Amino acid sequence: MTRNWVPDGPCRGTVVVLPGRGENPAVYQRFGRRLSADGYAVVVPDPDSGPETWFRPGAARFLAGTDVGALRAWALALEVEVDGLILAGTPLAQGQQPADRDEEIGVRTSCPVHRELLENDPEFQWGRLTGDVPEPPKRLPDVPTLLLHGDADTLAPVAPVTSLAAKHPQSSVAVFKDGVHDILNDKFHRSVAARIVLFCEEVAKGAVLLPETPAAPRARRSAPVHISARTDYSVRALRDLAGSGPEQVKCEVIARRQGIPLNSLVNLMIELRRAGLVTSQRGCDGGYSLARPAGEITIGEVVRAVEGGVTSVHNDSPGAEVWRELGRQVGEFLDGVPLVGDR
Repeated sequence: MTRNWVPDGPCRGTVVVLPGRGENPAVYQRFGRRLSADGYAVVVPDPDSGPETWFRPGAARFLAGTDVGALRAWALALEVEVDGLILAGTPLAQGQQPADRDEEIGVRTSCPVHRELLENDPEFQWGRLTGDVPEPPKRLPDVPTLLLHGDADTLAPVAPVTSLAAKHPQSSVAVFKDGVHDILNDKFHRSVAARIVLFCEEVAKGAVLLPETPAAPRARRSAPVHISARTDYSVRALRDLAGSGPEQVKCEVIARRQGIPLNSLVNLMIELRRAGLVTSQRGCDGGYSLARPAGEITIGEVVRAVEGGVTSVHNDSPGAEVWRELGRQVGEFLDGVPLVGDR
């Protein structure tokens, strides 16, 4: 069944949304209401309907998709006339597939309202995020394209999306910090919707923001070693568990005590569990504990679990072997540094 949300006043354009795996039109009610309040009709079409019935005449035409729906929208935009294309959570590379329902909802969204909606939706199809996804088209269409993604999307890594945007002169990309896969319905859904409205206004009405004047560069007085937020959050969470003894601790408790974004922590704990550093009998809701004594877990193991290893940003520069050797020695050093206690 096709779902429509229409503005009370004049229609500035139509945004057609093609859902992702497991989704149904009802999950876009909040999104539809928000965009219709800004003058844009939102349509989530019946799968058996055709694009000739989707768009309102005399107004701008935007095609949007999320997850594999983004790939369908992309392919369709090469065949039908649209004014703009919006791709959200586009799966251009294979990420980590959720093992169960607890993992799936954490991979999908960190918005508590949307989590509750999915949990109570009898038509939502769980377990559809496994398996291969279709190959993307060879090229983007020659229309303005907005790519939306979360930097914490473990199902569809963000790097190929930003690379795609860099190669297409009519594309722009918005990456949301700590955002996950269902970015249209994640905790930053208001900011995502606002970015879409801005894009639609730029395309349909010519409302273009001028670039900000760049600030004068600051002199650097040191060259610090960069520790990623993922590594920092993971070490803090594991040290918190170390201080809690054998008692299992919920993610919400760790996040509150350590000041870590909850959704980022949920996804990191999944990776730490896969690496054998923590155990959990019932997923995040059941709590976590260390899989081994804290003194036997090294910082090097934590880095490999969440980052894959120590990385030098100079790997492609002249004399890169110096930095690779430094990275190797740093990795060896971290393998000798325990999570707690003396080295």
